[in-house]
Amino acid sequence: MIEIRFHGRGGQGAVLASEMLAQAAFLDGKVPQCFPFFGVERRGAPVTAYARIDERLINVRTSITKPDIVVVLDPGLLKTQPVADGLKPGGLVLVNSRRPPSEIDAPPGARRATVDASRIALAHGLGSATMPVVNTVILGALARASGIVSLDSVATAIEKYAPAKPVQNRDAAIEGAGAVRLIEPTTGPVPPRPKVPKPLPPLPEGPVASTPTTVIHTSSWRTLTPHIHLERCTKCNFCWKFCPDDAVGFDEKGFPVIRLDYCKGCGICAEECPPKTIEMVAED
Repeated sequence: MIEIRFHGRGGQGAVLASEMLAQAAFLDGKVPQCFPFFGVERRGAPVTAYARIDERLINVRTSITKPDIVVVLDPGLLKTQPVADGLKPGGLVLVNSRRPPSEIDAPPGARRATVDASRIALAHGLGSATMPVVNTVILGALARASGIVSLDSVATAIEKYAPAKPVQNRDAAIEGAGAVRLIEPTTGPVPPRPKVPKPLPPLPEGPVASTPTTVIHTSSWRTLTPHIHLERCTKCNFCWKFCPDDAVGFDEKGFPVIRLDYCKGCGICAEECPPKTIEMVAED
């Protein structure tokens, strides 16, 4: 049995990716299983989804703690979530990233693969610049890098089950399969992995507006970071006015400054800026 764990953010399609992977496995004549896990159900919040693929009936119904494959739809999660915890020896870590797989942190002995899924998704009109929908690109890359399902079955499943733009999603998956980069485990000494903070426990029910974002770590939801081109800034303060997280301050000259401990990359400041001096830039 092959167990796959997807890590993404709300709005990227991680749950749908696990579902379409299961459909592709079914088309290949295998027995699939998939289900999601939701924490804070909000756009940009971390989301986990699971899938199992076997040749026989699957009786296990638990979450996946020792996956064979880890798929990361947003590279920022590598810094804030222990995404590779429990990965089996020789397992695969597939990350949506512009970087080569040799630069991806993974457990010793893991296979590593990367694909620039955000670029490919935007090229096919999937999602927006602030939140590319990368799930189908990742599925194509996963099919090529792992061989657990055929690319033909992935393309068929996407055409049948994608809720919008099925042709564009299918073509994006095929391009993702051709663009994935894979390296085998290194045999030399492996440097120690940096510690990733453990996720905080779920917040209690009820109002939590008084809790600062530095405590609940919503800044870790950020996939894009606002960059202000001060040479064009008119000091209109619209970015400060419309920011929902009080993430905009001011320097001694009155120019806006982004407070990254509070910013979760929603992009509202860039949308509302009249002279368009704010650009949303990928952190990866």
